[in-house]
Amino acid sequence: MTEEINFKELFEDRVPLSDQDEYMHDFAKKFGQFPRYHNESWYFNFIDRPNNVYFVTRLSLHMDTKKSRILCITIIDGEKNIYFNEIPLERMPENWEFDKKLKYYCVKPMNEWKIEFEEKKFNLHINIKGRFPVLDFGKIEDPNTIIEKYGEEFLKVAAQEHYEQPTIATGTLELKKGGNIFETRKITGLGHRDHSYGIRHWVEIDGWNWVSAQFEDMTINCYKVRLPGITPQMGVIYSKDKENVIIENIEVSTITKEDGKTPISSTFILTDKKGNKASLESKTISSVYLPLPSKKGLTEIFEQVAIFTCNGKEGDGISEYLISTRD
Repeated sequence: MTEEINFKELFEDRVPLSDQDEYMHDFAKKFGQFPRYHNESWYFNFIDRPNNVYFVTRLSLHMDTKKSRILCITIIDGEKNIYFNEIPLERMPENWEFDKKLKYYCVKPMNEWKIEFEEKKFNLHINIKGRFPVLDFGKIEDPNTIIEKYGEEFLKVAAQEHYEQPTIATGTLELKKGGNIFETRKITGLGHRDHSYGIRHWVEIDGWNWVSAQFEDMTINCYKVRLPGITPQMGVIYSKDKENVIIENIEVSTITKEDGKTPISSTFILTDKKGNKASLESKTISSVYLPLPSKKGLTEIFEQVAIFTCNGKEGDGISEYLISTRD
């Protein structure tokens, strides 16, 4: 159970990332069992605006309930396709070829992945390579520092460890009709991936914003989490020609539809360690609504494909918005 975990003990032997961290982490080796709400997930996205193709996929392992889940979202010419599958953990193949539709391959740890997704109306074959090095968020702020800053309550509801990487996706999209391919598009798009492992108790999170905004020469990647009494936030601006800039404070204002929760646009005022400010604005192109009901309430995720602007530059990416209500 979560309350039995000593988080300082959990992180006392933390070591730098290695290639092995691309794969599953076994907390049970140290504590005899996986913590409750343990979640390990691999997330990938890319945006190809000229081809009007948007892609998001998430593979997650829920060790305490012994289930694995895969989610794949494709938006092609405005048509949304959402694929979900749940597999008992003991039936999960070691090579991650989950079923006839979706397969993941780690080609080169910390650098390159391949994803194959075949549906009735299309085949998508994508190679994903890092365009900036993997960033270990534990290097920005050590987990033990987080404990001192926010208390262990934060770590009991949100994943403790994660790394992220801006990427470039290349490959092919084959459109099908009646089982036959009638159009092939060459895919090239900027994207993002992350890998997190630890506890994530969705309904106990009041809300969050997570952004991966891709520009030609930089990526802005940040998050702000709203929990009772605390608001953890952090981010980074990756650049081709400069050192990474660490974001310490994020102010968010969002305009929604009449329902009061579906985002239309957001403005993020980002403040770095030196006190410099930047304004990042997002305008939603397409939004996918993902409800996560539980016995304790409802978590609602809006996965938004967005056009971003910052300092006169235009890019695109994902603006993820989450809100929870508890019964």
